[in-house]
Amino acid sequence: MFAKVLIPIDSSEESRTIVRWAAGLAKATKAEITLLSVIDPEEFQIVEATAAGTLRRDATKEVIEEFVAKRKVELEIEAKELRTTGIGVGARVVAGAPAEMIVAEAKAIGVDLIAMSTRRESALARGILGSVTDRVLHSTAIPLLILQPEDITDESIGAGFIRHIVVPLDGSELSETAVGPATEIARATGAEIVFTEVVKLPIYGMDMGGVGFGAVHSAEAMDTQIQEEAAAEYLKAFVENAETAGIKARAEVRVGNPSIQIVDEVAADEGSIIVMATHGAGGIKRWVIGSVTDKAIRSAHRPVLVIPPQAA
Repeated sequence: MFAKVLIPIDSSEESRTIVRWAAGLAKATKAEITLLSVIDPEEFQIVEATAAGTLRRDATKEVIEEFVAKRKVELEIEAKELRTTGIGVGARVVAGAPAEMIVAEAKAIGVDLIAMSTRRESALARGILGSVTDRVLHSTAIPLLILQPEDITDESIGAGFIRHIVVPLDGSELSETAVGPATEIARATGAEIVFTEVVKLPIYGMDMGGVGFGAVHSAEAMDTQIQEEAAAEYLKAFVENAETAGIKARAEVRVGNPSIQIVDEVAADEGSIIVMATHGAGGIKRWVIGSVTDKAIRSAHRPVLVIPPQAA
């Protein structure tokens, strides 16, 4: 289960929404939070130069140090407020390239979950851009909870705010590695797990002019029905295991494009999140996000917890 959560934030209101949302999950799971603010030196432009026209590097260093000190004070205030809710909260401010520093800090602290936004709002210190999120995704084996602040309302904040956990499965051992984390979250929050499998529509060729259309249509319908029945039987075991553990669960078989169907499933309720595994890159200890996972993150308008293979 997640015991330590790293939350990279900037000074934007969107970041504060993310903190409040993640704090609800941390409180439910009794996890500790570390707030992290990364100051990117490349964002600072010093206009004053020497008579020779060279950049005053010492001035740049002073400005960064001053900004880091100021941000530490601001972050500690936020941490202090969160501690009043009974959550263990730490605060760290570092300077460097955002993605690299997030990964390095996560490793140094020993966190088992990173929760971050895909948006940037800060004009001076770099916030968490989609590109930064992508680089973190491709650089760590730590599960990543990706939040979209514009789609999260205050009504979803607090312990028990998660009502539905959508777990996409496809019959592979990899996809099933998401079941464990989803089950633990459901146990902590009282949420319902929706085990989902998407059956792809079969594609058959036909003669020119549509000859044989009726036979093709009949074959497609039969093939789809067989796949749906097999998927329902496959998901049944997961539902039964969850219910045996005292967790509310149900199965949902959908037909069509996997990413679209997953998004449609999670969109039905504002209190929903997706917990899904993604494909690994192979021998090196990094992983590449799968196309279905990528589309879900960008289109779901709900939090997505991505489980890399190494986290299984």
